Amino acid sequence: MRAKQDAEKEKAATDGSVSPWMNGAKLIDTLLHPDSDVAQALTPKESEGLKNIRKLLISRHIQQDAIPTDLTTDDDDPVNLYIAEQFGGLRKKTDFKKAARSILNGLKFIKTTQAQVAMKEKSVRRITNANKGYLPAEWHRLSTSRQNYVFRLLSYDAIARWGYDSLELSVACGKVPLLFIGWAILCAPHAQTAMAQDLGLEDPEGGDNIYEFVEEFAMKPEVLCNFLRLVESDYSEENPYHNSIHASDVTQTTFALLQMGGDKFSSSPLELFSLLLAAVCHDMGHPGRNNSFEVNSHSELSVIYNDSSVLENMHAARACRLLTRQPGDADLNADILAGLQKTQKEAFRANFTKAILCTDMSQHFAKVAQLKSKISHFGTSDPLKFYVNSDGRSMSVVLQYMLHLADISNPAKPAPIFVEWTDRCLNEFFAQGDAEKEAYMPVSPMCDRDVTVKSDSQLGFIKFIVRPSFVLLSDLVPRAVDEILPILENNLRYWEDQKLKEEEEEEEEQEQQQG
Repeated sequence: MRAKQDAEKEKAATDGSVSPWMNGAKLIDTLLHPDSDVAQALTPKESEGLKNIRKLLISRHIQQDAIPTDLTTDDDDPVNLYIAEQFGGLRKKTDFKKAARSILNGLKFIKTTQAQVAMKEKSVRRITNANKGYLPAEWHRLSTSRQNYVFRLLSYDAIARWGYDSLELSVACGKVPLLFIGWAILCAPHAQTAMAQDLGLEDPEGGDNIYEFVEEFAMKPEVLCNFLRLVESDYSEENPYHNSIHASDVTQTTFALLQMGGDKFSSSPLELFSLLLAAVCHDMGHPGRNNSFEVNSHSELSVIYNDSSVLENMHAARACRLLTRQPGDADLNADILAGLQKTQKEAFRANFTKAILCTDMSQHFAKVAQLKSKISHFGTSDPLKFYVNSDGRSMSVVLQYMLHLADISNPAKPAPIFVEWTDRCLNEFFAQGDAEKEAYMPVSPMCDRDVTVKSDSQLGFIKFIVRPSFVLLSDLVPRAVDEILPILENNLRYWEDQKLKEEEEEEEEQEQQQG
């Protein structure tokens, strides 16, 4: 019944929508039909290739569908083309005749290309083999007992688990948790293998769903670690909350959500790579004050970014500056995108930047409403329905939503982790409130240490923000029903009990004063 409803919704979404992209997708549907002679003759690999092409065609159709048809039907009208490009993000249409000629000419070079691809694959293997045993210098500074401890914390099963304790990792690894968690996730399974071999242990069993970014993007683990060190150094240790432990926690939590089934809403490894690196970098240079403080204090950042997503724009800018910097002779190589083609780099930066900007809390209710609307109209079975046009590119709103949820996930973590993060968060809030009082500025909500009640702050945050958000996510990632929502309910009861205790203590104090 549900499959029939999903088919009807997809049909309704595409009926009357004519475009070369949709026509191409429908042609592929015909070729892949089980009764088709073509389908029966195709190998599984060839079928999968056609399915991937169909995804690209539909995503291009979705991008175009939001733009008035009058602007996209006349190839020769420069005004229409300009408006479609500048205000709709639509790039100039492909000249199919030229494309056909290019394809025919390209056939002459198939053998050469195949040879080049084979050479590239050998190069990737050389890169992988040369770096399989790489261990960061910080690993060698640990005692053997600490190395064994960190190895267990960074096993593939551990880092893919909900409820991971990044605070514990920070203590165990010598206060560089972002370096270690980033290396363990982005260089899996080689990071785990290198640690095991150094400790004289058997090669660890890999997870069922390893992304293997090292091979995919010809990325050297040593270069990634250089990059992670630079990023981690840009997080202030003085911030009780917005520091590199928080960044490592958000990175691991994002990874856990992907491993729980969220990665089905991605159409390519590049999207996953972009999202995880956005998690790594999402709070770079955080000053320990929120956007309200920046705007109300008329800070330089608020002027630069016109009071709009001030900190998020700053984080993204600092990260992109680091990604695109030209190192001098004395600088370590930190170019983690060196193995990407130009078009891949452009797509990476678009996804990476947008994901960071979507961590702006002021967009929370709009993002929730957007996702609810998508689910209401299309159901949850087709990941392509959750792509939207953003600056001329199709992006998954689910992936962006998962990073946002990872950023607010502390109340959904098991005890005692959620309590420690609550204290850290409120301490940073109170420091801001103190600064606001000193500057005769309005004190931001939950930032006044004299009136804020810890239990009330968490009860409201969970009831109105965190719980509804994860309930919505559970429609898309069913494992959240058993692995996240019960923890949230337990934590909610904990804060309700704390509130009762606080009220009883307050009553006793009042009675003593009256007596």
